[in-house]
Amino acid sequence: MSIRIISKLPKGWITQAEAARLRKVSSAAISRLLRQGRFRSKTVAGRCLVYERDVLDFKPRRRGVGRPSKSVMQAAEALVNRNEWITQTEAAKLRKLSLGAIEGAIGKGRIRTLKSNGVIFARKEDVLNYRPRIDFHPESPLQSILPSGATPEDWITVAEAARMRGVDQSTIITQAIRKRIRSIKKGRTRLVYREDILNFKRKPGPGRPKKK
Repeated sequence: MSIRIISKLPKGWITQAEAARLRKVSSAAISRLLRQGRFRSKTVAGRCLVYERDVLDFKPRRRGVGRPSKSVMQAAEALVNRNEWITQTEAAKLRKLSLGAIEGAIGKGRIRTLKSNGVIFARKEDVLNYRPRIDFHPESPLQSILPSGATPEDWITVAEAARMRGVDQSTIITQAIRKRIRSIKKGRTRLVYREDILNFKRKPGPGRPKKK
């Protein structure tokens, strides 16, 4: 059996094992954070690489700081204009992003916040206008595969789509070939439309025929 080896990693990208050594955690912990969308990733020669800057800048969520109680939330909401300010959870649902992505945007100052009764609210206008930034590098084929006028954040790799839906990459490719998911393909690289992945619903199988 032949094993394909990556002789040189793309600049700015590291393996999950290297990410685990940087953060002094297990590889399983890095995999879990990838599934939660806390790190950007891409697949090269069948291996999932992690964006090094995300690993270096990563800040673990404080333990013991859980979801505010219902009474605390009600008191906080009563003090803010709910037409202008929404909770971080509402922001994540509104943009169909992970809570970690919203927290990251807030941490980078791209979404304004308001603190009320210990609860952090996000500016609704900023949430609606927020556009995730995706770094494309010259050595990456993703930039060249997108047609002119396409928005980069609307397209993701098959590997990212598979992690998002918790399925094998072959399942995503099959649905793309069947035209149930919009996709762009150039050479051996395929991108799929993020919204189609989020809204995808499997057709029920025929099942076992009824006995007569």
